[in-house]
Amino acid sequence: MAKPFKIVLIVAAVLIGLLIAAAIALPLLFDPNNFRDQISSTVKDKTGRDFEVGNIELHVFPWLRVGVEDVRLGNAEGFGDEPFAAIKQLDVGVALMPLLTRREVKVSGLTLDGLRLNAARNAQGTGNWEDLIQAEAGTPEDKDSQVEVEAGTDLNIADIGGLTIHDAVIRYRDDQAKTAYRIEPLNLETGTLKPGEAFDVSLDVTTFSDAPKAQVTLELTSRVTPDLDNKVFTLDQLSARIKSKLEDSKIDADVKLAAQIVADLNNQQFSLNDLEAALTATGGGIPGGSQTATLNGQVRFDQGKGTLTLDHGRIEAAGVVATTQISGTGLNGDKPRLSGPIHVEPFSPRKTLKQLGIELETADDTALANASLDADYSGSFSSANLDKLNITLDQTHVDGRIAISDFATQALQFALKVDQIDADRYLPPKTEGETTTKEPAKGDDDINAIELPTEALEKLNADGTVDIGKLKINGISMTDIRLQVSGSGSNARVQNLSAKLYGGSVNLNNRFVPGQQAPSYALKTQLNALNAAPFLKDLLGEDYVSGLGNVSLDLNSRGTTVGDLRRALNGEVAFKVENGAVKGFNLGQILRKGEALLEGRAAPAENEPRETDFATLSGSARIVDGILKSDDLNAASPAFRLTGSGQIDLVKETINYVAKPTVVETKEGQGGKGLDKLKGLTIPIKLSGSLFSPSYKLDIEKALKEKAKGKIEDKLRDELNLEQDGDTREQLKDKLNEKLGDFLFGKPKKNPTPTPAPSPTAAPQDAPAGT
Repeated sequence: MAKPFKIVLIVAAVLIGLLIAAAIALPLLFDPNNFRDQISSTVKDKTGRDFEVGNIELHVFPWLRVGVEDVRLGNAEGFGDEPFAAIKQLDVGVALMPLLTRREVKVSGLTLDGLRLNAARNAQGTGNWEDLIQAEAGTPEDKDSQVEVEAGTDLNIADIGGLTIHDAVIRYRDDQAKTAYRIEPLNLETGTLKPGEAFDVSLDVTTFSDAPKAQVTLELTSRVTPDLDNKVFTLDQLSARIKSKLEDSKIDADVKLAAQIVADLNNQQFSLNDLEAALTATGGGIPGGSQTATLNGQVRFDQGKGTLTLDHGRIEAAGVVATTQISGTGLNGDKPRLSGPIHVEPFSPRKTLKQLGIELETADDTALANASLDADYSGSFSSANLDKLNITLDQTHVDGRIAISDFATQALQFALKVDQIDADRYLPPKTEGETTTKEPAKGDDDINAIELPTEALEKLNADGTVDIGKLKINGISMTDIRLQVSGSGSNARVQNLSAKLYGGSVNLNNRFVPGQQAPSYALKTQLNALNAAPFLKDLLGEDYVSGLGNVSLDLNSRGTTVGDLRRALNGEVAFKVENGAVKGFNLGQILRKGEALLEGRAAPAENEPRETDFATLSGSARIVDGILKSDDLNAASPAFRLTGSGQIDLVKETINYVAKPTVVETKEGQGGKGLDKLKGLTIPIKLSGSLFSPSYKLDIEKALKEKAKGKIEDKLRDELNLEQDGDTREQLKDKLNEKLGDFLFGKPKKNPTPTPAPSPTAAPQDAPAGT
């Protein structure tokens, strides 16, 4: 038995030697480059495109290895001379002995270097790859032949030493859509690929876009475990980094991602376990130059059922931490829904704003110290609702609901209740000596040229209410405030406000109606039983008027600037104040100055308060095209009566008004003493010039004329024996005309009583002739 075994060994050795010799001799005797023309011709016959191949290297033992350089496949007709695909170098090898003895394919590795792929779609929508797909389909005879070859092939793929793609560039141009994209470079490397065994993978790819100008880079490493039988792929130790750069916005984004990804393709179930994601944005448009946000949680997605869950979700950005549990349904249909609780942990808004590069100065340095939020979220990809909303901001608590029913139209709905808020705490601090009053615009600062926020008002799409228990804003304190807002599209935007303040109440209705040429506005306001002094003190810093006041406004206008609004302003204004005073002038002092002027003596010293008391002060006005006209000013006090008429030009901010005070009692009442000689005299006071700093002038001449006319009337009454108060001025005029007629034309004589005629004397009878 030893000799036969020895013979077998010798034969085997000889065969192996012959095989090695053949493997060595074959590359020497056979040059694959001699077949390049034949290869090019065959490819052109199959595809209709030019094909070029450079140097071909062939190694047989121990690996059947082929290397090809400078491969070029021509482009489709009409797409230019640039090749459709080009490869700088392609290398692949198969172990020879396992292939021959066990029909086992063991690949050393596949290396692809310098791939250039130019895909394009022309203006007619045809792609330069479509003819290759049609050629690949082939004829029915070709398919039958391919099936026979495949049926006779029974190879066992053992492993692939790895896949390496280096410096690949893929370009895509769409002339129909006017877009262009580029991947440059694309680098891919894997470990040994064995069926059912884990392998490492690393990917480095950069994508460019021409419109908009953008660049995105992806760096990824992971260990992939494939379960080919069940089609389940697990990516462990996943680490990904995405960098993006938008040239127009000058903002760079850097995303880091770590997770385990499990993809069950059979059941269409996907999960991200132990997700840790961080987004860092940098650039000139980012507050502070750089900001980072993080996301943690567990994500499950069932594509078949259309469900999604985010468990233990945690988001942190700018010092704000939010936790959530989100569930999604119907994600594979037309009505996707997302829902879950949201909790924002207590944080300092002031510190958050500072981290965002916003240095906020407030009147109260302790404001914006604490805030938190709780809500139940529900919505879709086009809407969002926050129900059971609970917000805390310092000492303020807000409850209610906020919803955006349509992201596209920004349709906002809300119903909020606020217990109390001091808004003045959050306003900018006032400088030393600053008051709430404002000086009128001067010089180039023309208030009439200011554009109204019509565009923002037209975009307003809101419907809701806000109820506030207590509110302080701009120094004004109010309670039981209710604000109602409604309006969208071409419909009127309506705001209704009601509140209690300073012992009274206010009701305001404001309407804004969009228009193609100019929008229109309407305002109705009613102030009832308002304690004017503290109200004006808190609002303007000065209590110019005291007393119990009532004010009503009914105004309308249209336009896009303040000037337009003033010029088109129309409506009515009315007011009434009782038991108060007007500060800023002392009517008694002004009249005493007038009295001194009448008598030609020096004006008395001003040693009384600059205010004028009144029992009632009322008036109304009508506004027509920006001109306010009033002729029924009426004020009464124990010492004075005041009437007035005139107009105010709201566009030019000028006043032309005449006030007519009359002293009715000089013994009692503020300002009445010392005006005995003016009792009953009306001295017109003309206000003119700037509306905000008018000048006044006493019309002494007219007062004297009126006084002289009164004395003449009294004298005439005495002369004509007329009652002092019984006859009107018209009756007096009639009687005066009658007297003047008697004087000028003579007094008509009355008819006398007729006297009897004397009896004729009888002639003597028998008187002698000639006697």
